[in-house]
Amino acid sequence: EIRETLNKVIDRYGIHFKPFYAPKEIDIENRIVHFSHTAPEENRCVINEDNELGEKMIGDVDIQVPFDMLHIAPPQAAPKFVRESVLANEAGWLDVDQATLRHKSSNVFGLGDVAALPTAKTGAAVRKQVPIVVDNIMSLIGGKIAENHSYNGYSSCPLVTGYGKMTLAEFDYNNNFIPDPKLKRMLVFNSAKEHWRLWMLKKYGLPYLYWNKMMKGKNV
Repeated sequence: EIRETLNKVIDRYGIHFKPFYAPKEIDIENRIVHFSHTAPEENRCVINEDNELGEKMIGDVDIQVPFDMLHIAPPQAAPKFVRESVLANEAGWLDVDQATLRHKSSNVFGLGDVAALPTAKTGAAVRKQVPIVVDNIMSLIGGKIAENHSYNGYSSCPLVTGYGKMTLAEFDYNNNFIPDPKLKRMLVFNSAKEHWRLWMLKKYGLPYLYWNKMMKGKNV
């Protein structure tokens, strides 16, 4: 649902979408960024016929693209003290059960950006994770079993597509689109489509919920 909308946005802005390009080196002096290609062999359509980006492919492993301005988000990683602890998995994330958020071999719970969960690391994910962690910890304190297995991988990505326009990607571990029913109170009946009310939610509603509700421990 979200992909259909975003493909239209990409076409509207004339964006060159290269989802399998992994940056590996930046040549500052010559303003060239080097990429590796991570797609399966059959999907390696690297350079279009018009080649508006001025790409060059050197051998099979180096794609060079010139740039005027470069904005790159670094790879995500847990803090060093987590990566190097006995609680981390091989990839350096806190090795928790995906449903209970309890560490697989100890009475430690993890959520948010440090947890080894195959879902987007967002504030929206934390919003759903915290009540489960609290419930399980309270059960252990009360001498019971931590049996809340209800975290389904929910996360949400607000995607601003233009001034006054936004779509809201809400999904679970299986990439099912699971929009929050509360959006209907805002008269948003299809959050996979661009909507000005979603943009208002991002600009005004979400900051309020974060600072006045989530950060104060209130259930939202």
